[in-house]
Amino acid sequence: MRRRAILSAARSLLAEVATDQVSLTALALRSGISKANVYRYFESREEVLLQVWVEEVRELTRRLEADLATVPTGDVDGVSDVIVAAFEAQPKLCELTSIVSPVLERNLSAEAILSAKQTLAELTLQLGRLLHERLPAVSFEDCCWVSGVVGVYVAGVWPAVHPPAAAKEVLARPELAAMQPDFKRDLKRLLQVVFTGLVFGARLGRPRQLPTKKSHH
Repeated sequence: MRRRAILSAARSLLAEVATDQVSLTALALRSGISKANVYRYFESREEVLLQVWVEEVRELTRRLEADLATVPTGDVDGVSDVIVAAFEAQPKLCELTSIVSPVLERNLSAEAILSAKQTLAELTLQLGRLLHERLPAVSFEDCCWVSGVVGVYVAGVWPAVHPPAAAKEVLARPELAAMQPDFKRDLKRLLQVVFTGLVFGARLGRPRQLPTKKSHH
């Protein structure tokens, strides 16, 4: 119960302040649990944020399960729209996704990372099944692959869509308009291209081949 209280406090704080302002002291005050006791359940603020991220992915999975059920089977555009809308509805998920590898995991033990990865692996399989149900022409394995790849893309594009003030000012110049990413437009196009390519490849009987050690020689 205390662990859940700390995570709930973290999500509450994230709705009010920037991620870098969520400190263990603030978590202790918001949850009503002493800072010393917070350390009994989490090794650092990074682990708290990592687990909040996992909960956000779980929420995304529930959202997609409900919304994908309304999409006609085989509708690539419909599936892409639902995925984009789900990510747009959870901006904190997108922000946390962008700092998992470069920030959070750099300051955590292997045990803390393993705990999060194990849950994430289960959710990736669940997302893969949901996508495969809507797009049966795409193999279950490839649907799981897309589930992971879209997170990598979001991690990269989110900071670019929300740059620092100086960079934002520079990108507002007319001659740099082509360099301005658009989250909704670009994520949807990526998904459309990937899904269409996988469907086309399946029709040709050419499943995606994962690289092997031999292929590098």
